[in-house]
Amino acid sequence: VVLVSNRLLTDRYTADTRSQAEVRLALYTRNLMSELQRTSVVPLLLSRDPELVQALRECNFSATSAKLIALQPQIGVASIRLLDSAGRVVGATNRNILGTNNRNEPYFVEAQRTKETIFSAVKREAGGFDFVYSRAILDDGQVAGVIVVSVDLMKYERAWAGLQDAVLVTDSEGIVILATEALWRGQPVADALALRDPPSAISRALQATADWAQNPPDAYVRGEAVMKTEARVPFRGWQIQTFTAYASVREQVNGILALQIMGFAILLALSTNTLTKIALARTAGGADYAWRMIPGLAAMLVALWVGWWIARFG
Repeated sequence: VVLVSNRLLTDRYTADTRSQAEVRLALYTRNLMSELQRTSVVPLLLSRDPELVQALRECNFSATSAKLIALQPQIGVASIRLLDSAGRVVGATNRNILGTNNRNEPYFVEAQRTKETIFSAVKREAGGFDFVYSRAILDDGQVAGVIVVSVDLMKYERAWAGLQDAVLVTDSEGIVILATEALWRGQPVADALALRDPPSAISRALQATADWAQNPPDAYVRGEAVMKTEARVPFRGWQIQTFTAYASVREQVNGILALQIMGFAILLALSTNTLTKIALARTAGGADYAWRMIPGLAAMLVALWVGWWIARFG
């Protein structure tokens, strides 16, 4: 009975945990899309800003960085850069990059070619990715410069890192571009999950994973079984995945099994008492009297067990 209960309860609470993970995954996806869509309109607006157009025309950028720095918190983006027609940074929210040349960067080259807002995921030398929208700034029909706006997706990584779930986002080629673990970024999913260094979120997610899980696990991370939930992000073929431990399932099932075993102990005590009463009845009133008592005592035991089961699981 305990084994059957363990299987049934594990299936039930695993389904509940999976449903909760799917709800969180839908929320993560919605947040990503909201941030990407909101930021996508910023380059179009800035490309038509008369002050930026005039600064590029006159090559006077003395107030450009101050303007971009003032705009950044208002529109809620990671950073803003203004490049001249040669790809040189002439204005930026980070003054340390002023004067650097970005002429070979895809967001600069493609923006000049298409004259439309383009999206690029650029791998940083320090690790991770910079997600940018860029658009050419036209002056009398000619490209005067390019405005580059970085999407602030890192805030979601920081938010995910505070949860038990391990979260990653992959691009259309299966490369991890966002993750709760820095070691995962830039790696194919299979390679990322096989890394042996014990990251913090994965340690939290896997520390309490149970070996007794009846159903085959969805995935293995560093040899540990986890529940995998994935969904499509409706943007450039991205996918988002979460890895959830079975910790809550194990805690709930173990708690109920403990109550069940305690109930069995009580029933065993009642059964022993019942057998004693039957023996005494047989001694006092004979076999016929003892057999008349058995159905009533047995019905009482069954009623106690059924009542407890319904009250706990009904």
